[in-house]
Amino acid sequence: MFSLASKLLFALTAVAVALAIGYGFDVDERAGVAIFVFVAVAAATAGVALGGAAVPDLAPEVPPDAPPPQWQATSLAPTPPGTGFTLLAAVAVTLLAAGAAVSWELAAGGAVLLTVATGGWLAGVWRLHPNWTPRVQSRVSMRLLVPVGLPLATVGLALLIAGSVSRILLTVSKNGAVMVAFVVASVIFGACAWVASRPRLASSALVALGAVAATSMIGAGIAGAVAGEREFHHEEGEEPIVVVAEEVAFDVSEITVTAGEPVVMEFENRDDVFHNVAVYAGEGPEAKPVFNGVGFAGEDERTYTFDAPPAGRYTFVCDFHVNMKGTFVSLPESAAKPPAGAAEEPHGE
Repeated sequence: MFSLASKLLFALTAVAVALAIGYGFDVDERAGVAIFVFVAVAAATAGVALGGAAVPDLAPEVPPDAPPPQWQATSLAPTPPGTGFTLLAAVAVTLLAAGAAVSWELAAGGAVLLTVATGGWLAGVWRLHPNWTPRVQSRVSMRLLVPVGLPLATVGLALLIAGSVSRILLTVSKNGAVMVAFVVASVIFGACAWVASRPRLASSALVALGAVAATSMIGAGIAGAVAGEREFHHEEGEEPIVVVAEEVAFDVSEITVTAGEPVVMEFENRDDVFHNVAVYAGEGPEAKPVFNGVGFAGEDERTYTFDAPPAGRYTFVCDFHVNMKGTFVSLPESAAKPPAGAAEEPHGE
């Protein structure tokens, strides 16, 4: 049986859904749609709660000749203990609202958190039942909460801290990120040390401390996500030198590098025979090797990395085919450097 209040709330739900659909088609703006949707959800939840209570909202009719009510002394029922799951549910609803306006991933996290809060609240209600005895409590704790809940809670807390702190660090400047990371680590370490030094700390205090910490962390993470990431400037490195061996010949006849700088060479072998790239100080059997790349058969690719030799002119060859060779020029750092791997003309034609 639905009361008048629940019927009005269901009507408000229908109006909010209609407004959300119309607003979405007309304005196409996510935040406004999210507001109407959450109004509809809140109204529907309140309507179900009032309807399920089945409490009449009208005073019963009393005959005029009815005797006055007789007052009887009764004992008050015990007050149920408080729980932190209501605060957790509030945080979850906040995440759902923010996620609907920012990203669906955040909304999914809020839905998971709301499920956890609902389960915890139902478990708290179960504890008030007469069948909840110390033996049942011990069995539930040892067979369910400890082996399942504790690992999940630990992983969830770690992901929450990592995700929230990462959003904050991506928002502040490079130097500020170091300071923020140090402050957050110090606060977490200090809080854990304070809790560990008080073994008789009440569970309600632990729940309150955890709820405040989680709310603060989530709020800071949401603020960082809304603020957006700072601008990153990536330093452009040198283009790698590209050398191709095909039909027993290199596609370049001269390679230019800067003395003392790292050399990155991408070598592609398109022949079925073994090739490599080696650099020697001079020509002939007596030439001193500077670098010898690993040989391999094609069709395949390898990336060679080595430090450029001192300034001067060298020879690069294939150790497997003496006819495959070219000039390897190492320029001093002060000299203007032309594009790496510049080719004059294919060798061997």
